[in-house]
Amino acid sequence: MPVAIQKLPLAATILLRSCNNSDATLDLSHTASSTDDLYLGIDVGGTDVKIGLVNAGGTLIDSHRTPTPELGSPERVFAFAIDYADKQLSKLGLQSEQLKAVGLAVPGVLDTEQYVLREVVNLPGWLGVKLLDTLCAASQLPSAVVNDANSAAYAEHSLRKLDRQSLALVTLGTGIGSGVVIAGNPHGGDHGCAGELGHIAVDFGPDAIKCTCGSSGHLESYAGARGVVARLRKAIELIDQESLPKSLMGKTITPRDIASAAESGHAISRNVIIDTGRFVGRAIGMIGQVADPAVVLLGGAMTFGGDDTEVGRQFIQAVRDSVTATTLVQVGGNIKIEFATLGNNAGMLGAAMVAKQTVS
Repeated sequence: MPVAIQKLPLAATILLRSCNNSDATLDLSHTASSTDDLYLGIDVGGTDVKIGLVNAGGTLIDSHRTPTPELGSPERVFAFAIDYADKQLSKLGLQSEQLKAVGLAVPGVLDTEQYVLREVVNLPGWLGVKLLDTLCAASQLPSAVVNDANSAAYAEHSLRKLDRQSLALVTLGTGIGSGVVIAGNPHGGDHGCAGELGHIAVDFGPDAIKCTCGSSGHLESYAGARGVVARLRKAIELIDQESLPKSLMGKTITPRDIASAAESGHAISRNVIIDTGRFVGRAIGMIGQVADPAVVLLGGAMTFGGDDTEVGRQFIQAVRDSVTATTLVQVGGNIKIEFATLGNNAGMLGAAMVAKQTVS
C-alpha cells in the first residue's frame, strides 16, 4: 500500500543506512548526539498511537504510546506527536533542528493520488482527510504517509540491509495482510490495495469456504485466526471431548490454545497448524511467481510460537515446503522465508525510515 512523500528542495543528500542486528532488540539505552539527524515515526492504530524518535541508522532513541481514542482526529494526533518530539528533544539535550522529517503509518486503503484513507476500520474521523497536507502543516517538515503494513515491511527490509532487493511481510492474525517492498521501495499499487494477501484464493473447489468479503476460497478463511479455529473445531467434533487437552475444552478457543495443545503432543492441533502453513505457503508462492522477492517474512499475532517453539518451526517449514511445491525452482528454491523480527514497533520504525527518504 502506498507511500506518499512530500517532495522538497534538498541542500544535501543523506544516504540510507540500514540498522544492524543489535537494533532488532530496540534497546532504549541508545542516545543521540548533537550532530545526529533524527526522524519521527507515528504509527496509528485503532487502539494505540505509537510515536518514536529514530536516528539515521534506524535505531530507536525514544518512544511513547498513547490510546488512540483519547486523541481521535488526525489533527490532534499530529499535534500530540510533534509536541512529544519537541519535549523529548529538549529532555535529551538535543536541538529541534535535528528533527529532519516526519513519517506516518496508517491502516486501511490509502488513496495513491490524494493521500487520503478510502477505507479504514476503528478510526472515526480519518476517512477523506488529506493526511499528507495535514501532517506537513502540523510539523512544518518534510513528511511521508505510508500504509502500516508497508511501513513494517520497510523497517524489516532496512534491518536486513537488503538495499535494492525485494521483501514481503505477511502478517497473520484475525485477518491476513502483507506489506511489500519492491526494489527497495514500499509498494502500494495503483489503487492502494497491493498486499491484500488475505483475499488471494487458495481453494477453487466447489466446497471452498465462504470469505467474509463475499467471495470463496480466500486465504483468510483458512489461515486467519477464525479459519484456523473453525478447522480445529471441525476436526475434533466427532471425537471424545474428554480426551482433549484442557486448552481445547473451553467455549472459546484461540490459535494460542491450539499451539499450546500441539506443543503438548496433540496430533490434531499439530495437523491443523501444519495445514495452515500449507495454505499460507500457497499464497506466498503466488507472490513469489509475480514479484519474485528475495525475502518473505511471517509476523503478526499468530506465528504459533515462532522460532522459539517446535510447533512454530514446524509451521514455517510447512510454509517453505508448500512454496517449493507450488513454484518454479528458481523462485521457491531461492526465496528466504523467516519470521519477522521487529514486532509491534516495526510500523513506527518504518514510518520514520520512510520519512528519511524525503530528505535523501
